[in-house]
Amino acid sequence: MHEHGIAKELWKIVLAEAQKNNISKITKLTIALGEASGIEKDFLNHSFVDHIFMENEIAKGAVIEYEFMPLAAKCNICSFDVKPSDMSELVCPNCKSGDISVISGRETYVKSIEGE
Repeated sequence: MHEHGIAKELWKIVLAEAQKNNISKITKLTIALGEASGIEKDFLNHSFVDHIFMENEIAKGAVIEYEFMPLAAKCNICSFDVKPSDMSELVCPNCKSGDISVISGRETYVKSIEGE
């Protein structure tokens, strides 16, 4: 379960931002989670709620929300926006090139922190 390690790394960012913004009590945390990140939301949530929040007074009782980032890709040859449903072929449906870059959907980051 690599989600626990990811939660710990995200938590370091949360604490740094809370300190930087003089937040002494975190009430809500929003995590952006890419569709193709390989991270299981339920495992990540378990790590936050049952481990990190329980062990840190600053976050006890905080709400955590997830915003899912859709998978998006672009052909590097013809600039065609490749839809996730077209990616099973691993070629651009427009020019048939295999030179495709994922431009979003793999990321995971702290989107926002709310608190007092």
